Amino acid sequence: MRLTTAIDEFLADKRSAGQINSARTEASYRSRLECHAEDVGDRDPRTTNRDDVKRTLRRWEHPNTQANARAILVSFYRWAVEEGIRKDNPAEQTRRPKKRPPSVYRLRREEVVAIMHAALTDRERRVVYIGLCAGLRNQELRGLQRRHFAQQAGALWVSADIAKGGRERFVPVLPELEPIVVEILRRVGVNEYVIPAQRSVGGKHQTLMRELPDRPCSPQAIWRLVGVVAKRAGIEAHVHPHLLCHAFGDHVTRQAGIRAAQAVLGHASIDTTAGTYTGAPTLDELTAALAFFRYGGYPPASTPEIPVEAPSGLEPE
Repeated sequence: MRLTTAIDEFLADKRSAGQINSARTEASYRSRLECHAEDVGDRDPRTTNRDDVKRTLRRWEHPNTQANARAILVSFYRWAVEEGIRKDNPAEQTRRPKKRPPSVYRLRREEVVAIMHAALTDRERRVVYIGLCAGLRNQELRGLQRRHFAQQAGALWVSADIAKGGRERFVPVLPELEPIVVEILRRVGVNEYVIPAQRSVGGKHQTLMRELPDRPCSPQAIWRLVGVVAKRAGIEAHVHPHLLCHAFGDHVTRQAGIRAAQAVLGHASIDTTAGTYTGAPTLDELTAALAFFRYGGYPPASTPEIPVEAPSGLEPE
């Protein structure tokens, strides 16, 4: 058996078991495993060892990337053990890399407001407001249709066919999002996409765009749109669609708590919500939170006078 053959069988079993639910996740698994197959010359997985795994992990310098690759290799060889292909798991015999806290740019409150104000067209407002006020990811924004706003009053339905990991959820429509929802329900057809694909019309020097309501837009189109709006808002940092989702997670966590944020973001683990999607408290929040904190050992209102004894043999004046 070649390692690449085992990889194909492993991924097929993961898909059938519902452990891989998106093409992006499968591509990530396959990329790491094919690097491993290349490192060992695509030989029989029954002959690979700990040193082979370490060789593959050395491809990446960042410990977080190494940790991700190691987790995938552990999963692959655990499957190989369960399938009776081999008796041990060489990936588990390697040291676990010490992950670094992810560095994620956090949009400040004034930056969020500036982006909202900078969204000028209906298309821009749909992407920006749904990202900031409902926390939808790029792939979820692309799959949105009118049906997702009509399923239940006062809520946005993120159906399993567009949700990350296939985890269906409902997100309450916040007051700032309500006008956008009204506009969508009024103008978008039953089976049409909320953010449809676009095609240029006229000559190559024309800038007119025609929407194709029966087709979803590309991921790159949403990236470009968010970047253009953020630049118009005067934000120097590189702003991409997922930062809007992070801003929503921050807002919900501060207002409703980490559990509510986990639910509306559709995370399987609360660690994902706490570790990546929510930022540390700001100085203003820390000041407000500690305003009433007291130890009880207040300094006295006035410092009492301490009598000073005169040196022996001398009389005070």
